[in-house]
Amino acid sequence: MDSEGIERIFLRFVSNDDDEKLSLLLKKYLVPAILLSLENKNLIPKVNELLVHINKRLTNRPEVQLPFYDLISLIKRDDISSFTMNMGVLYTNKSYTRLALTERHANVDLMLSCLPNKTEFQKNALLGSLLEALSTFSIPNYLEQQRSLIPSIETETIAEILFNFALKVILLPYTAVEDRSTWADAPGLNEKMVKDILQHASGLTPVQLEGSKKALVSIVGCELFNSSNPSLVNVLMVIAHADTRSSVGDMGEGLMKKLRNTVNWECEETIVLLYGLYLGADKLPSPKHHLTHGGSAASLRVRMKILPVLGLSNLAANMFPLNLQVVFAGLFGADSNRQLNLSAILFIHKICDDARGDVVTTIGAMLKQGLLKILQSASAQDLRLCGKIYVALGKLSVRCPELFTTDMNLLSLLFTMMEQENKELIADLREGLFLMVSAFKRIIGTESEATLEALLLKYINKPQSGACAVALRFSNTLHSDAHLPSRYLCLLCLGSSNTEVVDEAKESLKQSKEQPAFKDAVEYIMRKTKEREKTRELCYVIGTRMLPYMPDVYCEVLNYLTKCLEADIPETVVADDDRYLYVTKLLAKQEGSVVVDYQEFLLSALVPIGSSQLHLQAMSGLLQTCITSPKNTNFVTYEWGKTFLCSTNVLLRLTTASLIGLVCQLNPDTLQTWNQKMISLLNNKQASYEEKDGAILLAGYLCRSDMQDITLIQRVISHLDTDFMNGACTALYNMGLTVSLFHLLGEEPFSQLNHILVRLIEKNKEQKALIWLVSALGAVHVWRLENTQPFQTALHCLLETSKLGLLELNFNVGKALAMMSSGPFSKITTPLVFSNIQSWKCTKREQDNSGATGIILQKIIREYILSDIRDVQYQGVAVWLLSLLKFSSDITELQKYQADIQNGLSVLLSNKDTATQEIASEALAVVYERANPEHKTGLIDMLKYSLLNEKVPHKHVQEDTKIFSEEDLIKLPKSMGGGSLTTYKELCSLASDMNQPELVYQFMHLSNHSNIWNEKVGAGLGVSLLVKSAGKEIEPFLEKIIPKLYRYQYDPNPRVQQSMSSIWSSLVPKPAETVDKHIAEIITELKRNLHHKLWRTRESCCCAVGDLIRNRTHNKAVLEAIPEFWELIFKLMDDIKESVRVSAGKAADYLSRYTITVCDTDHGSDGTNAIANILPVLLHQGLSSSVPEVQTTTILTLIKMSEKSGNLLNPHVHILIPAFIEASSTLEPQLFSQVTTMVSGSNEDKTKVEEARAQLALTSPIVSVIDKCLRHVTEDQLNLVVPKLASLSKSSVGLTPRIILLHSVSLLIVNSRDSLSPHVGKLMGSMFGVVTDRSPAIQSKCATVIALLMRYAKPSTVDNVMKKLVSWYTEKEDSGFLVSLIVNKISNTALDVLKTVNEAAIPLIVIGRHSENEEEKEQWNAVWVELGVSELTTFKMYLVEISSLCHHSLESSSWNLRKQSAKTLESLARSVKQEYAPEAHSRTIEKLLKLTEGRYWTGKEFIVSALVSTLIAPLTSTVSKLPDHLRPLVTEFQLRDILIRECRRSKAEYAAHAMVCTGELLSSIKLDCWLEIWDLCQLHLTEQPESDENKEEPVEPKAKKTFTIDSKIQESAILLVGSAWHVCADRANHVGPTVSLLSQLVRVTTWRMQPTLFCTLHKIVTTLDSDWLDSASQITVLQSVASEAVRGVDDLKHGSVRGLALNLLKLITTKLAALDDLSSVDKDIFSTVLMHLRDQISTDSNQNYKSVGVEIASFIEKKIL
Repeated sequence: MDSEGIERIFLRFVSNDDDEKLSLLLKKYLVPAILLSLENKNLIPKVNELLVHINKRLTNRPEVQLPFYDLISLIKRDDISSFTMNMGVLYTNKSYTRLALTERHANVDLMLSCLPNKTEFQKNALLGSLLEALSTFSIPNYLEQQRSLIPSIETETIAEILFNFALKVILLPYTAVEDRSTWADAPGLNEKMVKDILQHASGLTPVQLEGSKKALVSIVGCELFNSSNPSLVNVLMVIAHADTRSSVGDMGEGLMKKLRNTVNWECEETIVLLYGLYLGADKLPSPKHHLTHGGSAASLRVRMKILPVLGLSNLAANMFPLNLQVVFAGLFGADSNRQLNLSAILFIHKICDDARGDVVTTIGAMLKQGLLKILQSASAQDLRLCGKIYVALGKLSVRCPELFTTDMNLLSLLFTMMEQENKELIADLREGLFLMVSAFKRIIGTESEATLEALLLKYINKPQSGACAVALRFSNTLHSDAHLPSRYLCLLCLGSSNTEVVDEAKESLKQSKEQPAFKDAVEYIMRKTKEREKTRELCYVIGTRMLPYMPDVYCEVLNYLTKCLEADIPETVVADDDRYLYVTKLLAKQEGSVVVDYQEFLLSALVPIGSSQLHLQAMSGLLQTCITSPKNTNFVTYEWGKTFLCSTNVLLRLTTASLIGLVCQLNPDTLQTWNQKMISLLNNKQASYEEKDGAILLAGYLCRSDMQDITLIQRVISHLDTDFMNGACTALYNMGLTVSLFHLLGEEPFSQLNHILVRLIEKNKEQKALIWLVSALGAVHVWRLENTQPFQTALHCLLETSKLGLLELNFNVGKALAMMSSGPFSKITTPLVFSNIQSWKCTKREQDNSGATGIILQKIIREYILSDIRDVQYQGVAVWLLSLLKFSSDITELQKYQADIQNGLSVLLSNKDTATQEIASEALAVVYERANPEHKTGLIDMLKYSLLNEKVPHKHVQEDTKIFSEEDLIKLPKSMGGGSLTTYKELCSLASDMNQPELVYQFMHLSNHSNIWNEKVGAGLGVSLLVKSAGKEIEPFLEKIIPKLYRYQYDPNPRVQQSMSSIWSSLVPKPAETVDKHIAEIITELKRNLHHKLWRTRESCCCAVGDLIRNRTHNKAVLEAIPEFWELIFKLMDDIKESVRVSAGKAADYLSRYTITVCDTDHGSDGTNAIANILPVLLHQGLSSSVPEVQTTTILTLIKMSEKSGNLLNPHVHILIPAFIEASSTLEPQLFSQVTTMVSGSNEDKTKVEEARAQLALTSPIVSVIDKCLRHVTEDQLNLVVPKLASLSKSSVGLTPRIILLHSVSLLIVNSRDSLSPHVGKLMGSMFGVVTDRSPAIQSKCATVIALLMRYAKPSTVDNVMKKLVSWYTEKEDSGFLVSLIVNKISNTALDVLKTVNEAAIPLIVIGRHSENEEEKEQWNAVWVELGVSELTTFKMYLVEISSLCHHSLESSSWNLRKQSAKTLESLARSVKQEYAPEAHSRTIEKLLKLTEGRYWTGKEFIVSALVSTLIAPLTSTVSKLPDHLRPLVTEFQLRDILIRECRRSKAEYAAHAMVCTGELLSSIKLDCWLEIWDLCQLHLTEQPESDENKEEPVEPKAKKTFTIDSKIQESAILLVGSAWHVCADRANHVGPTVSLLSQLVRVTTWRMQPTLFCTLHKIVTTLDSDWLDSASQITVLQSVASEAVRGVDDLKHGSVRGLALNLLKLITTKLAALDDLSSVDKDIFSTVLMHLRDQISTDSNQNYKSVGVEIASFIEKKIL
């Protein structure tokens, strides 16, 4: 085109002023004009001139439309110049903004698709034009709907461009759209950015901007949005959350929470963007995001949201100096507020926690300075802010300790604040100080340590202060356990009223692993005590008495000194008595004056204001010092001793008595004095209970073998049966151990004493009293009296106490028996207080010590173990044996009976009582220790048998053998005789009574089964203590023992579990290493026993599997065993035993976690191998299982695997996807299917239910997993996936599986796209098998899938699909709606593909639009609208194809389809008219004529209508002959006969329709058929006489029915008369009868029929003419009509009737006026007419009718009357 051509175009634009014409010109010339610049650059000025004119014309003319789609095509081209592109973009914007709102919404994606490869100006222009439309744009929730609406945001480039634009828009303040002056100050942006946004969005309002922000937030936050950095998306949500409009803020907050788990705050680009928004781009050293170039700092609201986000990032904390700038901006910024201050402090926490050391070191001093400054300026109400500052200082001290250790004043200040601060701040301040503790470790050993100790001591002495706890923490943390000053501070803190401080101090003292030397401790505490005594305020004072410490603290100090002294005791010394003796030895080794100082400290505690507990501890310490240093006993005087002997504390009285007794033994001179004073005190009746009890206790220590006066002993014996029994027994106990009362008292008195004790034992039932008596009885028989009668009596009495079943009593009896068997020289029979006194040992008399042990053992074994005793007594037997083994000194005698002891203990191990078993096992340990080597070998063999064998030796059953223990007794119902099954005879009897004798074997098996567990419990308890000493001998068997032990640790029996755990802990000092070493053997053991016949074994293995695989993801043995574990656990999840099922479920959970972890992408090749090994088991064993729990576990595992495994699943997606679809049938509750079946009402209700089920199915987690798997399907894998999906479409049953299958196929199509093309045919075939499902939901979904497939189908496949749809529609019953649904989906999804097969699609659509089914018709109409074609044009273009399909359908067996085709042909004929092709016309007439033959069928009337419409279609004149091309088919006479035949059909409705059609035909085609029609019509319009054949003899005379014209067929006959009148050849002869008949009918016609009658009369009167009828005849006809028409004038109710009657009368007057001679007119008739007209004129409210009446009346008056 040259310049002249442009001028011509310009002139055309100038000459057209109409909007519509201008739009057409723009559509035709705008794009070509813009493209001219590409062809010839010289034309650019001319083009510019034209475009300027166009722009002016477009101003203020919004109705003018521009070619939007042509412009889109233009700007998508890559071969155009920048000028052309700019022009195209500008006009695209204008054209887009002129579209209707719905069109703009529909084309949002089209605009977005133009963004790639554009300049910034062009991008801003395109996006700016979208803002107004986006204000009302909404994003659907479902991924598939999002993809259909805006698929372009899946493109990463477009998503990035849109994100950058959205970020700027969301930062844009609402004032900017109204006030241009605010552009330069827009927070987060600059003036250029604001201009880029708004210059292309003129007229945008704040409300529209709000809507645009919401739309952009929802688009960027939707699942479809494909951002290269998902974290940036959350940045936008953070900014949106800060928006000033709540709707935008709420949406941003909701999406921010939704995307929380996908955010990576360690992305540098994201963090730099946040810093740039917070500080402004000018503060960034190297911007990482284009938005940060030139942008100012964001608003305060935005910064308040950004700072907490920065606190989530480690990277942000490490970015110096930006982190420091943000902190100080938040703390001291000009517009900073309290919330921003708090966020800045929390960001400091993050820096201190996670920043690198060099970063914290660099900024530490500045952070400290800033924190202290803000702390000083903080108000008293900012409690939370101050608290966070304290914690921040503590965290900073951890990272930068040198900043704090050199500033002791700060520490002192913080301690001071602990006393002054608000209670709510104390917790934060204390936390901060606790964090500082580690920093001050650096000053230990420096000059500052003393300052710190003084500071701590200052606050330790203020136990009520909150600083006390902090000082204590400092003290405990900074120093070692042996640091005396810190331990001393802990002891002082024990006096605090703060329980937390006390607990921490106790815990610190308790956990001390290292103790200072006793000497140093005594010296330090004595020094501190003397210093403390000088300050009375620090002491405990009552009256004039004073203690340096509170009594409780004093007790703890004494305990601590004792602990220091005991620190040197070897670990082998365990017993309390042994430790007591060892302490005395350690005291004796102390050098210097330590013992004296210690004794002085103890004596100072015995002041009266002290507590009884303090006195007791001090007295115990004094007793030890006196044993060690006998010379330092001068403080023991009568008055001093009497004070404590009378104490209310019985233990204090006893300890005091021991001390006095010791002094008397060491100083025999004082013995007699104390003896006399005690006798006199006991004789004194006025003495108190405590005084007498103290005297009795002291008497036990004053007894000597050479004493002459036994009065004191007798007085003690006399108090046995009184309230002083406790003291008397204690005294006798000490006397018995000291002297032989048998020799001292004599045989008879001793026998009486023995009798008293035995009697009291037999009489008493209280355990405490019995313990005292038993101990005394044992002690008095220490001196080898086994050959005397008292000994035998005492022994029998002691053994009989076992019947009471009191455990503590049994232990005391055992100790008594040990004393009786050991003799006077055993350790157990030496009083502790005299153990170091050589002179006391010399007082003992040596006697023969043989025989007692044997007597006691024989009696126990023969009379208690091997005899039938009560079960409760076995516990006592076990205790006795243990005591004898442990305490007896007669080893030779014990070895003599060792075999009997071992057998007895073996019997006791099988006892049901746990305590008995434990005691027996303890005894076995002692037996092992004292056994000779041969016996030890036998014990080891027993241990191996217990651990390595599970079978119980065969039990020989005899008649009296007990099969069940008492706990296993089976109680029979009374109807079977009752009793308990305990013997073989009763077992046989039970089996016989049940008529099942073979059950006796099951009963015996059950018995052996019970014994297995009992024996294993016994074995475990027995060997758990032996293995410690026999470990070396067991080591060769560890490989066999450890797997079994590992399994037994999880035994369901708690006793077995506890026993085996004890053995495990003994054998395995390092469990984790041992398990790793023997893991292969353990796995083998577990695999073998997971299908064991015993449920206990199966259950224990399940528990063991879960613990074994935990934290062993890199162990190859475990990894290889996982598939087999899965398979075995799946079987056990359906176990018959419930507890096994539960344990298997837990094991499955552990396996699931392990599988998910090991299949993670982080594991590389190991993950690949794991998936390859585990996945087949999960799919074939798990998903295919019929057990719901197994399926659920498998599905959840696979779902989580898909999330973690990522690309590792690629090789298996062809297996996973079908498996998931098959498993989906178990997801939906069966109740939903039942509801669908049970729902009553219309199909619409069921459809709604099914649609709801379909939507619910798509929310299943399986769908998301399938989506992820489908994303990994490669082109090669399509060959595997597609056939399986196609196969599933045939085999899947149920709504949920099919919906998910269809959803999967749709996702596969969207993801694969063009690469799916070779497989479309196979998928299409399978989808056509699914689409016939009865469920509407499935049909709709499948139709959508078919439509998607059409996008990528080959042309041949598309043709086949359309042929199939046409075939279904024309041949299958009730397939119309389904076909319409499919075609509608295709038109929505693949309209361009549908247009390629218009030859097949258009005829189908045209026929479908004539369906009587409203839903189907709606679908077809929607397709028609989508095609956007003109009906006339389409009919003309595809006339042959439409006719051909209609012809085929007319031959269908479906009457509905025939009717539908006939209606289509009728519409076709009425549209194309003269352009009907002769060939198609002839073919159509032939088909329709053929269908008129035969009987009537429903819908045949449409055949007649189609026939008539088709016949008259090509005719141009009003009345003509048949076209020549129809002559071979039918003549006028044949056509007449056909029509008359159809009019004579017996079906009234059909005959009436045929008459109407005949009338229509006669109006176009001239047929000579008046006589036939007149005869036909007369049959319906005249009363016909009843035929003789139909007459019957009347039973009763009936009133004759009046003939009336009111039926449809009669109305059709009247119309036919009118339509056929113009073909009447002999009108002159027929006009009279015709008019006469019709006129007469006016009287018998209902008002509904009268309009038709008047219309017909009007037609006939109109034809009256002098050419064929003379004037007289005309007047006769007109008078006849007028006389009857007047009846219609009188009808005032029905205006239509009255109007037609008036028109008819007006026509009559017109005809009369045309006649020359009116003399023959009957004036009477018209007088009557005039009378009626006057009535009408006077009453008619219709002015038109009134004027017509006046006109007629005037004519009659003037011309006729």
